[in-house]
Amino acid sequence: MAIVKKADNINIQVANNYTSLSKVSHEKSGEVIIEATKQNLELTSQKRAILQGLGNGGQADPEDKKILVDRGVVNKGYWINENGKTIMVNRQGSRGYDCLYGDAPSEEVMKANGMTKYDIFNVNLTKSYPEAYLETELKATLVGFSDIEDGFGKNGRSIANHFFTGQGQPFTFASGSNPSNEVKDSDRFKTAFITGLQAELEKRYKEKKFISESPTKIYQFSTKLPYYSAEEGINPWVNEIATFVGGIQGCIASYKLYEYQVSKKVEVKIDRVSFLDTFGAGWEDGGAKGMKKQWIPGLVAMFCLQHFKNATDKSKYQPFTVVIDIDL
Repeated sequence: MAIVKKADNINIQVANNYTSLSKVSHEKSGEVIIEATKQNLELTSQKRAILQGLGNGGQADPEDKKILVDRGVVNKGYWINENGKTIMVNRQGSRGYDCLYGDAPSEEVMKANGMTKYDIFNVNLTKSYPEAYLETELKATLVGFSDIEDGFGKNGRSIANHFFTGQGQPFTFASGSNPSNEVKDSDRFKTAFITGLQAELEKRYKEKKFISESPTKIYQFSTKLPYYSAEEGINPWVNEIATFVGGIQGCIASYKLYEYQVSKKVEVKIDRVSFLDTFGAGWEDGGAKGMKKQWIPGLVAMFCLQHFKNATDKSKYQPFTVVIDIDL
């Protein structure tokens, strides 16, 4: 059955809803005006919908492709390069106590920096032991805290030996290593950090029309860096990365910025991240400001090696920067 209507003008008016259902509909007109005078106009299709305006020699709208408009790096934290070493510093350029070594602090200095009489007694007792004993204690701790899947403590042995003989040079966990993969797979990195950083950079570009002002003024982002607590590192089945870092101190993130041709939507993708943290013993590792870290095996031994056992030979037991590279 077919219904054919022919007329110069056809007007259809309804008080409420008007529904037209058809398997296939072809409508041609010199001019079509569709208006929703109240609320929204909804055009729904189970497949792709194509709207083209071809009048006056016009062409179909191009596909809304995204174009790479910028790429670069952004930073968080501060560090300096000194004789091939990467040293973490604060905004004023001062390094923390975990970056110092061979200084042999007096009891008065230890007390002034928050160490109790018991802490000082414990440090004095520990530093009386032979270097070989303290090295063994520290290495055993790092091996014990390392994950089974890294080669039965291989990373722990490597980083301990670097502390003994590396003379302060950076130590890198390359992309694809177990510590790198642990960070990459953690929710605090891939959900909180990466998502937050991408959103921050997109917002900055929309507001400023740039991310970094110039190659010499790299943008210091505010997104919070992921944190891996010392308690996590104690369990070799939980998180090896917490054995070697905790509150990460610095970051270099490489980004690509895209802009869509038609909608002008901005999209940022982070494709590489490098985290930096100091592997060194500060006042808290010696016992200051509470007992929490003092009871982690090996920390007082490390404190004594770094600050006392190299007082006459500063080439040994130097703190260094741990770098964790992550490709995305």
